[in-house]
Amino acid sequence: MVCCAVSNCKNTSIKTSKNKDGITFHRFPRDKERRRQWERAMNREEEWRSSPFSAVCSEHFGCTDFYLTDSGLRRLSVNAVPCINISPCQEPVPTISRLPPVYIDPSDTEEVIKLKNKVRRLEMIAESRKHKLNLVWQSRRRLKKKLECMKCMVKHLIKIKDSTSLAEQYNCEVSH
Repeated sequence: MVCCAVSNCKNTSIKTSKNKDGITFHRFPRDKERRRQWERAMNREEEWRSSPFSAVCSEHFGCTDFYLTDSGLRRLSVNAVPCINISPCQEPVPTISRLPPVYIDPSDTEEVIKLKNKVRRLEMIAESRKHKLNLVWQSRRRLKKKLECMKCMVKHLIKIKDSTSLAEQYNCEVSH
């Protein structure tokens, strides 16, 4: 079983699946300097060191940290360092685990790669805003229903008030 080395992350290879959840696990680099970068990025105790089996799940990498191989596999780029959702104090950031990575052709220029990643980010923002808009529409429909219900209640209460005031008037007239 593989567990994510980020202290507040609960992802394990038993709970998550690459096919179902889109979450993959990535071992710490063998290169000592890059391994130290990853260890520092983990934001754990000073004496904590990664083991040869330590891994970080894809939830902690940005969309620009991944690329597709010619065979269609998603790989982590060489200079990637985990930086998303590391600390419990950090504001949660949506990740790309549920989205396929940007296809980068070996002949793509740096500018084309940046534009592809920018398009991906804009697609994520658009999807998020679409979701929020749907929530607003749902809330609006619910509020309209509540308003209609309250209008009906007010009318009913007015009728009750009118009928009780008529009854009181009638009682007053009968008693005199």
